[in-house]
Amino acid sequence: MALTDLQRLRLTVADRTRLIVNETLGIGDGAARTFQTQMAPVVEAAVRVGGSVQDEDTDYTLDTDLGRIVFTVAPADGAEIVSTYLWTVFSDAELEDALTRNGSVNQAAIEALRWLLADSERFIKYTHGYETVDRSEARKAIENLIDRLEAQAGAPAGVVKAISGDEEALLAPFLDTTREWSVDVG
Repeated sequence: MALTDLQRLRLTVADRTRLIVNETLGIGDGAARTFQTQMAPVVEAAVRVGGSVQDEDTDYTLDTDLGRIVFTVAPADGAEIVSTYLWTVFSDAELEDALTRNGSVNQAAIEALRWLLADSERFIKYTHGYETVDRSEARKAIENLIDRLEAQAGAPAGVVKAISGDEEALLAPFLDTTREWSVDVG
């Protein structure tokens, strides 16, 4: 079976699914219907209220990009809301968009890895669960992977270094001067 470009991109950037088991999302109060998972995007979830398994689309809806669970009827006062779920760092929509903009798995991977270096919250999520405590080593590994992917893709090998690591992290997505970048603030 051949892998899709999306699957190949996930493998290239090592964005494997991770499992969270029995995370308490909150305690029902009879009024609140919306609860949030700690990690997102969510690939798949199983939800229980007061120990009873809930049915997606009947008892609740799941916003996979945000990890937001909205119940059809508010859980009863005192009922514990618990979820076991799979999550990733990048949503399918983000990676599909990167593939569309870049035209190749390698170029899309370079963009995704630059996102990691520029977005500290995403970088922490990416390294979540690894034994590595020294995030600078993880950062070096990502930079080395970007260099290898750029060489494979025939992209310019030179990388402009900023004055400090913090400035470099902020500028990383904009170092490729051959591409026009836009930001959707809406």
